[in-house]
Formats: sequence, structure tokens, C-alpha cells
Amino acid sequence: MNNAPTSFAIIGGGISGLSAAWYLKKLCPEAQVTVFESSDKTGGVLQTASVGDFLIEQAADMFVARPDAALQLCRALGIEAELLTTKPVEERAFIGLGDELHPVPKGLSMMVPTLEQPILETALLTDAGKQRYLAEDKIPRVEIDGDESLKSFAVRRFGIEAYEKIIQPMVSGIYTADPEKLSMRATMKRFVDMEKTHGSLIAGTASSREDQAARGARYDLFRAPQGGIGQLVESLTDALAKFPNTNISTNSRVSSIAQSGQQWTVDFIRNSQSGNSQSFDGLIVATGAAAASKMLAGIDGQLSQLLIGIETASSAIVALGLKKNQLKKPFDGFGIIYPHIDGGQVIAISFSSNKFAGRCGDDELLIRVFIGGALQSELVDLDDEALFEIALAQLDKSVGLEGQPIFKRVFRWRNCMPQYHLGHVERVEQIESLVKAHTNFALAGNSYHGVGIPACVESGKNAALSVLGEKSPGNS
Repeated sequence: MNNAPTSFAIIGGGISGLSAAWYLKKLCPEAQVTVFESSDKTGGVLQTASVGDFLIEQAADMFVARPDAALQLCRALGIEAELLTTKPVEERAFIGLGDELHPVPKGLSMMVPTLEQPILETALLTDAGKQRYLAEDKIPRVEIDGDESLKSFAVRRFGIEAYEKIIQPMVSGIYTADPEKLSMRATMKRFVDMEKTHGSLIAGTASSREDQAARGARYDLFRAPQGGIGQLVESLTDALAKFPNTNISTNSRVSSIAQSGQQWTVDFIRNSQSGNSQSFDGLIVATGAAAASKMLAGIDGQLSQLLIGIETASSAIVALGLKKNQLKKPFDGFGIIYPHIDGGQVIAISFSSNKFAGRCGDDELLIRVFIGGALQSELVDLDDEALFEIALAQLDKSVGLEGQPIFKRVFRWRNCMPQYHLGHVERVEQIESLVKAHTNFALAGNSYHGVGIPACVESGKNAALSVLGEKSPGNS
């Protein structure tokens, strides 16, 4: 690290930017690090609110333990012992189709059936749909020149019925994306590789020890801090504040950046006061791609154009607090997902208090209803009452509802979910090639290599390594 930069600006105080700051300070303790965050608090979309006994997540409510980037960060922050695992429940996830709820068939590895009997027994599919789903290992491998959409891949391998009733709602619950545009290479490359290597996803999954052990969704791999995801953000923010020469500057909106030789100059508006400017040896932009594009337009027009091409989707979360006896049908599952073909307006309903302890009182339920996404983005612009009406109507249809909620809130996230459309992998490769042309500069965030919390933590870590001129040692 001879002649390494010693002062760094990080634009964006979400989990990616905070992780970048953490790893910069761990790897280079003497460095001066300044995080610019435009809002009045760190964490971006990862916020936890309290209403009485209810602990409400405004966005993600958990993260996976593998890959382990987020778990390792929690360990380093000293909060690993405070992480919760999901409650044990026999039937964890359901698919709502028409007026019926159907358990997600056991043994699914994302879209791949690893057990035959649950598929044969499910009422979700017709006999023909079941046979086609299970016949995937008889379908010839197809050599695709370039990228392929989720819909094309899933229908080709498993048939239209399994795609529409099982695969589409499962994937939309993760990516809130348009399956006809969603890139398989960018989101589920291991399945693409399985087809190439084994000729079949069923055969490839059967040969994988990890998938054999899982036999379906591994809910025991999910973690959440006792105090909610906000506890992770607060712990990370507090830990950074204890490092010398570290400044987290909230209410600081970056208006422009400039590069001169090996120096980066950041102009920003702090607490509505313009005219602020600082220079740094290194720069990490950890905002969404659209904001990064705007800031970089005067520095690298080609890079800016590639970044603006990463589209986003919007969604709304309706949080509801209920008494358990308000449900006409007891429900112990973690949630319900809804196929788009059913014509409803809800992507999914998550029973947060069924997943993790301490989310509300013993006789209460905390429920979150997800509305919008790429397929119904216009719904996000409805007023609160209209969104409440959609949420309550779907909840009543699925499990029955008596009376009014104890509380109800709406959280809107406009243009916050990046869409990994066809060609995303190639686009990111071009972006990263252009980034390398700039001295001591890196991008971080969920726009590039993954949307979950572990991917964002890893993105921040890799950005820190990059501006320090180091290579990632893997999981360290």
C-alpha cells in the first residue's frame, strides 16, 4: 500500500456505503473517511420503526447467512449473538390462487422440484402441469446465444403452468421484476450453468450436495437482529463514529464531483447551505445507478450513459398491526405470494411476527403487504387509503379479517429496486471497465451484483479494496 490514498469520500450512507467505510477503516486505520448522506439518517431504505409493541421494517426484514458477508459484518460488530433465526413452522410459505391458499410444494430449490411426491400432491397444478414440471430432466438442453429471460428459461425447462403458478410468484417476491425482462445470467446463473453442465436442472440439483441437503427453501439460513434491521445500521454507524478521522455527514447532498489528476473534489449542500467543497484522494459512489449517473455525467459521459440504463422499479409496503383473534382463519405461515395471472394487485403478504420473535405482543400480529413492482408500478402512486383498501381486501380474501387494524402505515419506495434486465451482466462489465480508468475510484450498491443485504455489504467491501489497490481475499 505504498503511496496509497489517505483520504476518501463515500457518497451514499446506505448499507453499501457504510460497509465501504467500515472496510476502509479496518484496512487502512489512518485514512480519513467522510460519508456524505443526503437524508437525516444513515441506512437508506433499511429503517426500523416502532409503534407500541410493534417493530416494523420499512424494507428488508432479514438477510441470508450464505453468502456470509452480512453475517461476518455482524460478527465483527459484536452483534452476532443478537441475531434471530426464523421460528419453526411446518408450512412456511403459501401461494394464493383464486380463493384458495396452497402450501408451496416441499422440496423446491427456487424453481427446481427436488421431490416428486409434493408436486404430484399439490392442488396448484393440473395433472398435465405436474407431469410437465417433473419431466424437465427429459427436455433437451438448448444452447442459447447470449442472455435469456426468466420467463423464457422457466417455460422452456418446466412448462407454462408451473411458471405461471409457482415460479413467477416466487421470483417476483424477490425481485419485484418483469419476468420477460429479468436476466437469468444476472440473477440465477447457477441454473443456466446447470443446464449447460448436466443438461437438466433436476439432474444438476440432484448432483449438488448443497441442493440435496436443502430440499427446498432453507429458512434456517435467514437472520434478523433482535432490534430489527435498523439495529445493524445503528451498530455499524456507531462503530464508525468511534474510529478517528471518520465523519458521517448527514443532510449533505452532493451537488457535483470533479476529478483533477489524482484528486476528487466533492461539492455539497449541507443543511440547505451551499458552497461547501472538499477534496479527497479516493472516491466511492454508493448511491443508486441513476444518482451516480447524474453525478458522473461531467466526468465520464459513456459511464454515465451505461449507469442510467439500469432501470428501477417502485413498490409500496402496507404495514398492519392486528389482534390475532381478528383473523377468521388461524395462519402460522411466514407469508403468501400471489401469481400475476390471478389478476390481483398484491405481490405478497408477509407475516413478520410469524417469522421472528419480538415483533409485537403475544396476542398480536404484524403483517406487511407488498404492492406495485415492475408489473404494476402505477399502484405506488395511489393514495394511502386506496393502498390500505387493496391490502385489507386481499388479507380478508386470503385468511379472513374482522374489524380494523390497530395501526396501518404505508412505506413507498420509488425507483429503489434495480432491475437486472437482459444484458445486465455485459452492461456491468462495461461499467467496471470504465471505472478502472479513473484513479482511486469505485462504485458500490445494489445496482450491480445483487440486491440483498449480503450483496450490498460485499459490494462495499470490494469497493474499499479497489480504491486501496488491493484484491479481494474472498471471505475474510
